[in-house]
Amino acid sequence: MNGLFFIINPAAGHGRGSKVWGKVKKELERKKISYRSFFTEYPGHAEILARQVATIQNYHLNTIIVVGGEGTMYEVVNGLSSFNNIQIGFIRAGNGNDFLRGVKLRARPVKTIRSILQRLKQPVKLDDLGVFRLEGKKSYYFTESIGIGLDAEVVKVSEEIPLKNLMVMLHMNYFTFIIAFFKVFFRYQPVALQVSVDGRMTTYTNMWFITTSALPSHYGKMKGATNEDPADGNLDVTIVRNINRLQLFMLLTFRLVGKRLKSEAIETFRCKAIKVHSESPLLVQADGEIVGEVPVIISVRKSHIALLK
Repeated sequence: MNGLFFIINPAAGHGRGSKVWGKVKKELERKKISYRSFFTEYPGHAEILARQVATIQNYHLNTIIVVGGEGTMYEVVNGLSSFNNIQIGFIRAGNGNDFLRGVKLRARPVKTIRSILQRLKQPVKLDDLGVFRLEGKKSYYFTESIGIGLDAEVVKVSEEIPLKNLMVMLHMNYFTFIIAFFKVFFRYQPVALQVSVDGRMTTYTNMWFITTSALPSHYGKMKGATNEDPADGNLDVTIVRNINRLQLFMLLTFRLVGKRLKSEAIETFRCKAIKVHSESPLLVQADGEIVGEVPVIISVRKSHIALLK
């Protein structure tokens, strides 16, 4: 465990990153663990730092631990895209754009670093990474999920909530996504999508949202496709469609819909690659960050790194 490298975003969570790092640092010093720390100074800096650290280590880097938000983690993973067999730890200090996805992440930094340090003693188990490419752009990696449609609209609107900064300071940022969800939910109109799954084209009508992930996923109270083996070389896709607004609300919030309706409204499957196209503009979010609009191609890179959370 000697020679750990940390990439810290002190501005994550409107300054929470600095406080979280202070707690982690004390724990490392208490355990007399050697480490080196690097601090981000601007958006995109974490990607540059990760690439520089790995290059300086002459491709022998074993572990980088991220202290920041999902955006920081996203940057680090992409900075290490040309490197293999690296363990990446994540100590959450951001706001977390996960209202719909319900990703369960530890909130206690000391407990998280202890868990990561313990896992470093165990055999390395590599995980798959999702890969996406927007039209005319290069490929990027994601660790949690790609969301298209309602999911992405909620992420976008949540960033525009006037009281967001105050809610974050009061540790009430979850309400930001509740407000964003209802602002989007009552005006959002389902759309038609052309989806190519492993080369087979299908048109979906009345589509609310589609998500693709490499990890177990939840959307409110609704359980999506579950990837029991995050290293099986497959993507898990969930499509929600052909359901009215009231039924969707009951499904997402209380799961109060019949089995027949649920089976007709929710389609889940696994695949190697998926391409999504729409005649109308449709936002795409990756790991809680708006990255652009469809068309988008999503695939998987098998057994690339180990994610420690």
